[in-house]
Amino acid sequence: MEEVLQRWYDLISIDSVMGHEAKAAEYVKKTLESFGLIVHMSYFPEDEKNERPSVWTVLDSGRPGPTLLFIGHIDTVDVNREAWMTDPFKPTLIDGKVYGRGAMDMKGGDAAILSTIGYFSAHRSEFAGKIMACFVSDEEGLSQGTYELVRENVIHADLALMAECRYDNVAVGFRGRFSFEVTVKGKAGHASRYPQVGENALISAGKLAAAIEALPTLSHPKLNRGTWCVRYLSGGSAGALVVPDSCYMFVDRYVVPGETAELCISQIMEAANALGLGGKVSVRLKPRKSPYMQAFAIPEDHVLVRTLQRHYRDVTGVDLPVAYDPSVCDSNILAVSLGIPVVTFGPSGGNMHGDNEYGVPEQVTNALEIYKRLTRDLLKPGAA
Repeated sequence: MEEVLQRWYDLISIDSVMGHEAKAAEYVKKTLESFGLIVHMSYFPEDEKNERPSVWTVLDSGRPGPTLLFIGHIDTVDVNREAWMTDPFKPTLIDGKVYGRGAMDMKGGDAAILSTIGYFSAHRSEFAGKIMACFVSDEEGLSQGTYELVRENVIHADLALMAECRYDNVAVGFRGRFSFEVTVKGKAGHASRYPQVGENALISAGKLAAAIEALPTLSHPKLNRGTWCVRYLSGGSAGALVVPDSCYMFVDRYVVPGETAELCISQIMEAANALGLGGKVSVRLKPRKSPYMQAFAIPEDHVLVRTLQRHYRDVTGVDLPVAYDPSVCDSNILAVSLGIPVVTFGPSGGNMHGDNEYGVPEQVTNALEIYKRLTRDLLKPGAA
């Protein structure tokens, strides 16, 4: 078995469901150390027992030049073993597909990064500048691993590739995302006397929810439009004859450039006022430990994009189109928080976040070859 595929298999075999990244991090650390590199472990503050490390290293050619960052996450979503046809932590090859948790998202990308670093640690004459590699925790949660590296000021790069699982296109832009907590107040009363007595906060919240999802959004030529989604409503009591006097609403808002949290809150309050709910509605950005991700897009003709497309064509024989993702990922952090031009491309598969997730071996080996060629080209010795 090729070394990159063995590393892929090794990583799939490690249970690194979000919250339990330590064993995967230790595997990555030992692999990087075997290349003769100094390896760092980083822990975010909420990880009080130091059980959820992110791993990072820098490979220096010893010659001046730019820094290229490869980044991936080592955590996965959870599994429902009863719904799997194979052991999710035992990589199993069936009809050309390797089944296992993380086989698609995104241990193939991690393996390709590891093997890229391994190759250039043994062939330093083939590049100038530096190659940085980060393997982060909590990406499937609040991206606290990447945000901690930002807080520690350890990521310094001129260009970046996020090795997330998208193989048939390269993402050059992502929308942003905010979450809001909305509280709608009513007036309690005995249920037998309603509606003459009391004001039902659930009914008011339902009207407001419909109004929120109908609110206008800005558009972007590539990222399309922002969207509203009322994800959760809660209020009242099934065990008491009381008119509900409060309702909690959770609202997701995906945004394009130009849409801020302040604008979204203003829109919600305008909708409440239009329904006669002024003074009965409060809205706040849901508190969280890490910042919210904002939208971004890099030019389609950026050297990073064009170089990746060229080498993808050389390796696979087909063109690699650009894409714009409607969701968010750690690429948003690199682009917005650090100002690093970033593309998102890596080996993929199927059933991401679902039962019987799988990856494709050829995509893993091709990704490695593409990463190597990309590095040689972007960090070419003697380049101006």
